[in-house]
Amino acid sequence: MLSALLGCMQLAGADLLKAQDKLPEPVLFLDEGEEYTYFRGTEEPPVDWNTLEFDDFDWEVGNSGFGYGDVDDNTIIDDMQNSYLSIYIRKFINIDDLGAINFIQLGMRYDDGFIAYLNGVEIARSLSMGPAGIPANFDTPASDHESTPTPEWFNFSLDALDVLQEGENILAIEGHNTNLTSSDFTLIPYLRYYDNVCPYRMTCTERNSGGVRLVWYNVITPPPYESIDVYRNGEFLGNPSTPRSRIFTDQEAPPGEHVYEISVTTLDGTNCSEVNPLSCTIVLEGEKIPPATGFRRGDADDSGVVNLTDGIFILSWLFRGGGSPTCQDSSDADDNGAINLTDAIFLLVHLFRTGPAPPAPGMQNCGADGTSDDTLADCDYNSC
Repeated sequence: MLSALLGCMQLAGADLLKAQDKLPEPVLFLDEGEEYTYFRGTEEPPVDWNTLEFDDFDWEVGNSGFGYGDVDDNTIIDDMQNSYLSIYIRKFINIDDLGAINFIQLGMRYDDGFIAYLNGVEIARSLSMGPAGIPANFDTPASDHESTPTPEWFNFSLDALDVLQEGENILAIEGHNTNLTSSDFTLIPYLRYYDNVCPYRMTCTERNSGGVRLVWYNVITPPPYESIDVYRNGEFLGNPSTPRSRIFTDQEAPPGEHVYEISVTTLDGTNCSEVNPLSCTIVLEGEKIPPATGFRRGDADDSGVVNLTDGIFILSWLFRGGGSPTCQDSSDADDNGAINLTDAIFLLVHLFRTGPAPPAPGMQNCGADGTSDDTLADCDYNSC
């Protein structure tokens, strides 16, 4: 039913499908099987190998994917096993209209690691290659990572967006294996862009404990937003805890009809109110109920339910720059006073391996944190 899809937005007559509900589609402009020049990593490549000016006339030519030992290898590197750990690839990318591109993502299928550059600037790297900005040598091993059937997508760094130019650009990628005896290796790049990364849908719901909860839906995670301003009936209310958030609670909303709007500015300065304005309308009846307090331990994404997505949420926040939890105590699944990898593991072991349940207040009921010796930020849990 349409009402189930649109939450409790108040829609009238023929205004059933709004432009704001349409998910922007990315445009794929670099796919598997395209031609690259490549260099076998038997020694260090020239220091400027990843720049636009470098002359790769004596490099070999092949089509992605590059690798061995898998069925996805278009260019088989048959002498790599037991000989060398890395391969370096380059491809010219022509941009006809820079103004049509609002945001770019690099997609990678890789086994085991990679570092990617645009016009000599690092744009992305796999976790298996360590912290960003630290150069790798030709004989640097990656930590183990199995290639996925579909690409993993990485947001371009701000520095890379600044060096992107109309006309010719160079995409350069170094791929690294985990060891010389590895049974396989994969390196397959993709590129896609969005002409619009503004949030594409927004709902408002009345909370059982009082107030209104706003939720908007982002095109990519983490969203490339500089700021988010929230308005009720044309008056400024405030900002979410972080521009990466997609939730805002208006705890002080009085009875009556209210129109909510958000004004989003992206990192490149786009005013989303001019591209895809978002609003929702809700009617509150009766006296506001005093808000409940507390949180559900393990409900990292503040959805009101503890499940697999909470473990993924924690890992995304810790290691992929995903949205931050509205209540850090809810992400501290093992209640040790800190949020780290063990919280995601603790939660997943409980859900799927009959491990111990999260400590009080538990997963089912809202309650206060009984631990007073932690240093986590103040809780702003919205689902009680």
